[in-house]
Amino acid sequence: MADLQQQLDEAEARVDQIKRQMAAASCAQVGHRWKHIGGRNCGCDDGWCSLPVHECTACGDCDYGENAEAEKTRAECAERKGRTDA
Repeated sequence: MADLQQQLDEAEARVDQIKRQMAAASCAQVGHRWKHIGGRNCGCDDGWCSLPVHECTACGDCDYGENAEAEKTRAECAERKGRTDA
């Protein structure tokens, strides 16, 4: 039983070490750490749609609403317009 506890303690210590390394790593090494900071208009005529905008908490870079969720929103907007224009 003590052996299992020792293995668990060592594994948790290793995870903590990796988390500290990731927190100090550059975005090139581990990717951006995006945080939602607001939204922007999708560009449609009626201004109904909002695209999420994210900023990296590590380097301050911004995606300006160019992300996977924004692509989905634009596609849904276009689909709605296609149905209402018909």
